[in-house]
Amino acid sequence: MHPFNKSLLPKKVILSGADCFHLVLDKHAQKHGAGGNVMRKIFHFNKPLSAGTIEAILKRSPVIYWLCNIRLREGLLFQKPCWEFIDKGSEIIVRQHQCAAENEVPREILGRDISIRSDRFIEADLVHYPSGACAFIVSWNHILLDAKGTTLLFEHLNAISENKEQDHALFFPGPEKKTNIITYIRNMYKVKHFVQQSAKPPVYSVGEKKKKSEEGLTAEKIIAFSSEETKIIIANARKAGSRFGPTLYLIACCSQIIDRLRRLKKRSGDLWIPVPYDGRLKGANGPLISNTVSFLFYRIPEQELTSVPATVKYLGAQMMEQIKLGIPQRYTLFLNMMRHVPLWLYYFLVSKTGKGVFASYLYTSTGDNFNNLRSLFGEPIRDISMIPALTFPPGLTFVFLKHDDQLSVNIAYSPDSVNPDELDFIEAQIKQLLITEH
Repeated sequence: MHPFNKSLLPKKVILSGADCFHLVLDKHAQKHGAGGNVMRKIFHFNKPLSAGTIEAILKRSPVIYWLCNIRLREGLLFQKPCWEFIDKGSEIIVRQHQCAAENEVPREILGRDISIRSDRFIEADLVHYPSGACAFIVSWNHILLDAKGTTLLFEHLNAISENKEQDHALFFPGPEKKTNIITYIRNMYKVKHFVQQSAKPPVYSVGEKKKKSEEGLTAEKIIAFSSEETKIIIANARKAGSRFGPTLYLIACCSQIIDRLRRLKKRSGDLWIPVPYDGRLKGANGPLISNTVSFLFYRIPEQELTSVPATVKYLGAQMMEQIKLGIPQRYTLFLNMMRHVPLWLYYFLVSKTGKGVFASYLYTSTGDNFNNLRSLFGEPIRDISMIPALTFPPGLTFVFLKHDDQLSVNIAYSPDSVNPDELDFIEAQIKQLLITEH
């Protein structure tokens, strides 16, 4: 007997435009044999947790149950893809692992894919370490949840632990506003022209020479900063001219590093970085399911990389211009229109635009989404990290995550794109650039 009414779960959820873009990235991962379109969130605890207790809480969630009992219905021409709830009685399983290396994520977890053909679209693992500490890891296909959605998911699980009432209407996306075909077509030409101009060659990518991954896995590196160092970084961002928070400063520092790597390799090309932009209304608590992310697109020529403040200023001008032009909203409308295009054609059009290069590198930030998440399952969290879905090429993603007022940089990379010496270079540069006043 389930503690929720299964009849209230939606029988069908139409994929958003951003969801369908992740279908393209899923196809990209299959073609290039790297990573998979899987996100992983890792919660570290100082004491051992009971797998049975965790599993019992997860099984009380209608969202988790829904994610374990859906299948993808790919849309035909003029039909939107959707998730169909099939209620096959499948439930979440918490797999347990023993790991000799403290705080590491076992390779068998990192190498496990969750494809659009999987039985479940969310998985859970509990890793035990020799010290008695443990890590709870949730993995899911990115087509279903974005970063804010995962914040809402863990808030939902905490509410279950505390037996709090919840508004289930916020879990799933509501009805869409209809858009006429003329609006779609006019918008398409504007967005297509903008993105093609923004991403036109020459663009340097860290993975530009390899189009097929030999390793086929996502590796990770975490660089943590203390509370005091985090305060210094935020102060440096303000001094460098980064308005509306440290984001542009962080992008500028990452871009400086990749440009230095480009020069060491004696390669040419501008940097091009699409950066996620949350499409939810400010303060919105839903939906939990579905990606609502759009993008801002930044192109940085070599002459704008002379210093961090110069790069911040150049990025800021692009950001303000794109927001003025409504690019995030226009791009969302474009993604919604592309749901009507068969997946093979969609992938061809996306790949053709960038000649197979999706970006110079990828950047994302969870902002303050997880800063105040101090407990899970009623137990205090020591630390949180995140391994993003790795798009290869480029095969390098920087994720900035803040927890308990401490900033960390979670680097996901393909060994095909970044070798050990280059990773050491990136790590040293991050530690030096972020805490240096410019």
